[in-house]
Amino acid sequence: MSTSTLKLSVSGIRGIIGDNLNIPEIVYYTSAFTSLLTSSKPKVLLARDTRLTGEMISNVVSSTLIASGVDVIDAGIIPTPTALYMANKLNLHGAIIVSASHNPIEWNALKLVGKNGRFLDQESINQLIKNYNNKVTSFKSALKIGKYEKIDNAIDEHVKRVVRFIDADKIKKANFKVACDYVNGTGLFATPPLLKALGVKEVSINDENTGKFAHTAEPSPSSMTSLSNLVKKEKADIGFTQDPDADRLAIVLDDGTALSEEYTLALCAKYLWMVGKGNAAVNLSTSSMIDDIAKETSSKVFRTAIGEINVSDYLRKNKLYFGGEGNGGVIVPEVTPGRDSLLGIALILELMATSKKTIKELVAELPLYKIVKDKIEVGSFNQKTVLKKMKALFKDATIVDIDGIKVEFENSWVHVRASNTENAVRIIAEAKTVKEAKEYIQKVKDILEMTQ
Repeated sequence: MSTSTLKLSVSGIRGIIGDNLNIPEIVYYTSAFTSLLTSSKPKVLLARDTRLTGEMISNVVSSTLIASGVDVIDAGIIPTPTALYMANKLNLHGAIIVSASHNPIEWNALKLVGKNGRFLDQESINQLIKNYNNKVTSFKSALKIGKYEKIDNAIDEHVKRVVRFIDADKIKKANFKVACDYVNGTGLFATPPLLKALGVKEVSINDENTGKFAHTAEPSPSSMTSLSNLVKKEKADIGFTQDPDADRLAIVLDDGTALSEEYTLALCAKYLWMVGKGNAAVNLSTSSMIDDIAKETSSKVFRTAIGEINVSDYLRKNKLYFGGEGNGGVIVPEVTPGRDSLLGIALILELMATSKKTIKELVAELPLYKIVKDKIEVGSFNQKTVLKKMKALFKDATIVDIDGIKVEFENSWVHVRASNTENAVRIIAEAKTVKEAKEYIQKVKDILEMTQ
C-alpha cells in the first residue's frame, strides 16, 4: 500500500483503521521498527490507550515483535507519559504505544519510542520509512523468538515519581476539590490514583473504559462544556481534562470558564520558575505568555520545531530546566522524558496551594494574549510558494521557517504549517485581541487559497 495517505512523522504512524492503516501495514511498520534496534536481544515496552482497535493492534504488534526476536514488556492500558517513564526507568531499547492521541476514534497509530523513553527523531523516522518501503523484516526461527511479559505496576511507579517531585503535604493541606473529564481515555486509570496520593477530592465524568470517546478528543474550550458545568455544579476548585493518551492537559477555572490549553504550560512555568532556576525550550506555536514569564525571572526561552521529540531533544542536549508545547504539554526531564499531564496536574495544584490563590486569580496574573487556532484541509501545502507570498505581505515582520512559516510582530504572531497528526494545515495566531488574531488567520487562509 502507498504511504501517501498515512501521517508519517515524529508523532508516529497514524491512519484510519479499515482505510489506510490495516494489519499488513502494522506488521511491516513494526518490523521496520525492530530493524532500528541495535541490541542482539532487545526489550521493548508495549502500551495502548482505550480506543476500540487498541487491543487488536497491540496483539499484532506484540506478535510481530516476538517473531522478530524482541522481548515484549506489555504494560497494557496506560498514559503515554507513563509508557515513556517506564521505558526509561527499565532501561529498555524502545517502546511502541498504540494510540492516535487526540485523533478521532476511527484513527489509531503506532507512537514509536527509542532508548531512554524518547520518541524517534526525524532521522530515525526516515530510516523506518525506508525499511518499510523495502519490506525489511527480521523474523527469527522458533528457538530465537522473543519472550512476552505483562506488568501491572507502571501507573503506580509513574504516580510515585510525580509525587516525589512535588510537595504532596502542601497540596493535602489545601483540601482541594477537583473535577475531571477523562473522555473515557487512559486518564481514568492514572489520574484518580494521583489525586488520591495528593489528598484531593475528585469528582469525574466520562470515566468508563467503553472504547469510545465521550466527545471530541482534542482538549479545547469547545469540548469542555460538560466539565465546565461539573465544576460549577460541584463547586470545584479547578477542572482538568486530558486527551485519550493523557499527555495533554487543559483546565477549567473555578467559575466554569474553559481555557485554551496554552494556559497549562504557562501556569506550570510560573510555578517551576517560582521554586527553581533554569532555562526552557518550547515549540514555535507556544504562546508568548511563557516568554513574558521568563523575563520576570531573568530566564531564557528557546524555540524549536513542532513535535515533542524536537523539544525534548533540545532540553536534553542543552541540559535545560523544563519545556513543553502549547497544546497542554509540560516536560520536566528530571521526572518524565516527554509531555506529562499527571505532572501538569500536580504542578498546578501545588501552585494554587503555595500561593493560596484561586486558579482564576492566578490566571488573571498571567500576561494577556489571545490565541486562535484553526485548521483547514487543502489540496497541498507548497511552503516555498506560501513563504514568498507571506514575505511580500508582511514586509516589516520577522519570518522563521524552520517548521512551516511563522511571522513574528512586536506583540503578536501567526504560524502556518502542515499538521504532523492530521491531513490538514494548522494556522495559529496570537495577539492582544481575538479580532487581531483572527485577522492574521484570515490573511493566511487567503494566501493558501491563492496557492491551490
